[in-house]
Amino acid sequence: MKLSKLTIAVVTALTAATLSAVPASANTQTLTIAGAAATGGTTSATAVALPVPGDSVTASNALSISVSGLASNTTVSATATNALLLSTLTGATAASGSNTISVNTGASTSAELFVFTKTAVTGSVVVTVGNTQTTYYVKGTAGDVAKVAVAAPTTGLAGSTQSVDVSAFDKYDNAKGSGTVNLVLDTNGVITTATVTTSTSGTVRYTVTLPSTGSVKVTAYAASSSAVATILVGQPRNLDAELTKALGDLAAATATVATLTAENAEFAKTVRKLKWQYNTLVKKYNAGKPKAQKLAFIK
Repeated sequence: MKLSKLTIAVVTALTAATLSAVPASANTQTLTIAGAAATGGTTSATAVALPVPGDSVTASNALSISVSGLASNTTVSATATNALLLSTLTGATAASGSNTISVNTGASTSAELFVFTKTAVTGSVVVTVGNTQTTYYVKGTAGDVAKVAVAAPTTGLAGSTQSVDVSAFDKYDNAKGSGTVNLVLDTNGVITTATVTTSTSGTVRYTVTLPSTGSVKVTAYAASSSAVATILVGQPRNLDAELTKALGDLAAATATVATLTAENAEFAKTVRKLKWQYNTLVKKYNAGKPKAQKLAFIK
């Protein structure tokens, strides 16, 4: 059967209309990391674990969200919280990315976007296709150790053990669990070394024993970062010496009081004698004088 040109045109138009009417929600969204299927991601409790990148964002530290089964010229948009979005990994660095993005399929029927994070806080990405929104969750795991810190008492008694707390962080100050930190201990010029591994909280406690005198300087190294803590050695109290000194001070004070008491008694005696002499002279002076001219006695 032959079809007229008009019939062919109508069929073609109807077919095109049918294809373009495929709902945007009729799509498949695939999550992968470095080509392998990502685990979880649909709840905050099962957030996809993403390594925090160093300088470059690559397939190994970014989540690919691939949306397929779309009509041509469909726009896929996304908004991220505590995460960053990219439309391509080509030339991407940790300074790239934004919180919102839109990708158009063009003549294709699929779109792809990428998610990475600089923080260990759980983040979310809301992908919008047409009127349908799908939320995915990601959580960063600290990258390589880039910074270290040490904390220790400033002083400690000779021969005592003291705790030195060592902390490790990645480039973005996320606590780094299972991080390796090298220690150099300088005990009055004697150098020793040690290596410690941080716990899941990014810290580890190292114990040092103080010498009889001097100090212990602990330096932590990792990558291009270092931190130093110095513990000065203090001597324990010599209670016998302190007691002996206290008794000596008390004896000296007692002797001083005794001396002052004797001197005070002699001074009082002298004052009484002077008063008597004065009053005797006043008595003689006042004899036969009118009351207005008489001098007063000293009591």
